[in-house]
Amino acid sequence: MAHFIKLHGTDNAEMLFNLDVVVSIDPLPDGTMICTRWGSTKVRENLDTILSMSSSPITSATGHQLLNE
Repeated sequence: MAHFIKLHGTDNAEMLFNLDVVVSIDPLPDGTMICTRWGSTKVRENLDTILSMSSSPITSATGHQLLNE
């Protein structure tokens, strides 16, 4: 099952990331660079925030719910 987390791009746009396809996550002075199999994206959240979000308990999705927060 895919593990999605909601992050914000440098333009503050919301996006879903599937952690199953992440290759690396590297800190930057003003955010974080997430590298996937298909490319890289800079997000506003820091490493600690992403780690915390990725460790949240998994719950069953119902209706329009896609991710754990």
